[in-house]
Amino acid sequence: MNKEKLNTEETTADYFQDIRTKAKQYLQQRLLLFRLQATEKISKIAATIITTVLLVVIGLFLLGFLSVTVALWIGESLGSNAAGFGIVTGFYLLVFLFVMLVLKKVLQNSFINKLIQLFHKKD
Repeated sequence: MNKEKLNTEETTADYFQDIRTKAKQYLQQRLLLFRLQATEKISKIAATIITTVLLVVIGLFLLGFLSVTVALWIGESLGSNAAGFGIVTGFYLLVFLFVMLVLKKVLQNSFINKLIQLFHKKD
């Protein structure tokens, strides 16, 4: 009987040691998976941000050159470059006021929703 008890205790100790080892391995694998998923999401978000910034910069350059071209063309038509640049500046002022007064909340919500979608996007 003593031998059976000792054998059962060894089996129980081995069983709990095995469970402990498997639980430790499981936690290590879950941590690795979390790190990989976080790295993937951060990489995708960073790539999206960099791409967006580059497109905005290129767009601003195009808008700037277009604005100068239109201002010079209007100025030539009116006989005064200052008037052409003044008209273009007034147009941008109106656009700015419209965006600030009417579209500010809509644009903020749009950007917030887009960022949330990037974080929770399932691929």
